[in-house]
Amino acid sequence: MNNPLLSGHLAGSEQKSCADVFAFLGAAEQKRFASVVTERTFEQDTFLFEVGDPADEVFFLAQGRLSVQKKTGFHRKMQVVAILEPGAIVGEAGLLSGHIHGVSVRAIEQSHLFRLGCHELEALERTDSQLVIKLLKHLLLISSLRLEKTAERLAHVL
Repeated sequence: MNNPLLSGHLAGSEQKSCADVFAFLGAAEQKRFASVVTERTFEQDTFLFEVGDPADEVFFLAQGRLSVQKKTGFHRKMQVVAILEPGAIVGEAGLLSGHIHGVSVRAIEQSHLFRLGCHELEALERTDSQLVIKLLKHLLLISSLRLEKTAERLAHVL
């Protein structure tokens, strides 16, 4: 792997290599997965996606920080609901067909991510369904943990 993002040779202290981000996979699975994800870099203040955009990809944050923002209901005001650090997954609903984004995600600083689109996932499903099952189980675990944390925060507010 000569890609600096995939091999983990990025500058800066807050970074995750492909092996770090996809630690839930075995070494051979990581190599296979690295062959279908693409590297994306978003400059500071650039949106990965905004509320209402079609959702057809998921991102795995390797370096940088992202702000997750939700509409407040007051005109066009947005509220930051999460700050994501390296290792975070964002846009996972993008793997469900016909979905649109319910939040906006913006790079707080230059951020490097791995991108997996629906088409790549479908191709991977045809060639390595066990890998896709592992990925989906991991995404379900992350979603479950986020829901649990949200419920805890809501309980403190009420």
